[in-house]
Amino acid sequence: MRVLCYNSNMIYAVFLSLFKLCLAPLLPLLGDEAYYSLWSRYLALSYNDHPPMIAYIHWFLRNQFSIRLAAILLLLLASWLVYLIAKEAYGKKAALAAVILFNIIPTYFVGGMFLTPEQPLLVFWLLSLYFVLKIVKTKKNFYWYLLGLSVGLGLLSKYPMLLILPGILLFFILAKDQRFWFLKKEPYLAAIIALATFSPVIIWNFQQGLSSLLYHSSRVGSPKYFENILYYLILQTIMYSPPLFVFAFNTILIKLWQKYSELDNFALLFLSTSFPAFAAFLLVSPFTMVGGHWTSIAYLGPIILLAHKLYSSPPTRLRFWSSLIVIVLINTLFVGYYAFLYPSPPDANKINQELPQYIEQAQVDYVFSNQMGVASLVAFYGKTDVAMPKGLWKQFDIWGQPELKPGDDILFFAFADDKATEKLKPLFRKVEKDPEIRLFAKDSNIHSETKAYLCKGYKNARPFNYNR
Repeated sequence: MRVLCYNSNMIYAVFLSLFKLCLAPLLPLLGDEAYYSLWSRYLALSYNDHPPMIAYIHWFLRNQFSIRLAAILLLLLASWLVYLIAKEAYGKKAALAAVILFNIIPTYFVGGMFLTPEQPLLVFWLLSLYFVLKIVKTKKNFYWYLLGLSVGLGLLSKYPMLLILPGILLFFILAKDQRFWFLKKEPYLAAIIALATFSPVIIWNFQQGLSSLLYHSSRVGSPKYFENILYYLILQTIMYSPPLFVFAFNTILIKLWQKYSELDNFALLFLSTSFPAFAAFLLVSPFTMVGGHWTSIAYLGPIILLAHKLYSSPPTRLRFWSSLIVIVLINTLFVGYYAFLYPSPPDANKINQELPQYIEQAQVDYVFSNQMGVASLVAFYGKTDVAMPKGLWKQFDIWGQPELKPGDDILFFAFADDKATEKLKPLFRKVEKDPEIRLFAKDSNIHSETKAYLCKGYKNARPFNYNR
């Protein structure tokens, strides 16, 4: 039975991964993916938007297929960690159910095919949960040091990893039989290890005037409070499925506080670590539009608990499988539309393949764009350096832009800007708008709203200012 359960788990995860690889050719890079790939050309201690882990991963990857493969393998690793954690807590049957559930939740199934900071964040969050479980079960000190390293690496992946720290602290406060750890040196040494691992990001931010803090704080403050909350609730329900969202909301925000003394240590750990992540994004949801993937870490504990609850006894297994059917239907709509029904121009695949030749034939000195995602996609598919005018995107400002000299020619990719011609004509001797589609992606209507402009003979002696 043990071998059969483990083999079934691995066969399921591997089969699902192979299925995703078959879909890979139908999934061109997102603008964000190309942006992170561009980071790998400028390796640094950190970046304006996120810590550097995703750039280091992209540094090993050279084409679209390898990027898709890396994303799928990272999610496969996360699936294995879900299995280990659930097995340690509730046994192999619950572990198998948890892996099944984890892999078909829309955010992890669909979103897991795109290589973003979420994948390494999921891996290190789960690894940290696993080490806390081992600390609880074995009482061995060295797991604290592994936990510190894992949390530090998670912090190098994405800033929301910070939310696991109050979650772990909350667990050791609520679990009476675990409070003795506060009198030992290991938790504090683990915190030092995590801080030391994360220190490159801290150093970079001080060098850049707390750039990341200013960037993320600027995203909060929208006056559309009701619309933002409604957007948050709808998106969470769809991207994590109605059964999981309702279960997570109920257990994290209600049962954790009403019945925490009745919970076993494992349930207490899963809910305690999920609470800060779930509550933090719920609290900021009135003030900004919370991306569906931002909360991916908040549902990891509830997934294991839901799988254990619904699969632990025959009467509830029917609810488990009926929940899976609902989730599979949601996935089918997502994948079916994105892979097969997304409105695309004729010969869409050739557009990006022909981009290097198009840029070469333009015979320009520099390539520019007015939008981060477009600039990054042009750089990736066009195999060229792409700059942005100063003031449009902070990370590009940090990298710097070329200083145009009188007479220089540029190719300018403008996204969603009907006044691009008016802005460019005063700066160049001649501006020609290309009528053809020169870039294709399946996000933000990039292919339909991006126009290429061939700009000849720069007329100014001062820096290129597109917004002047």
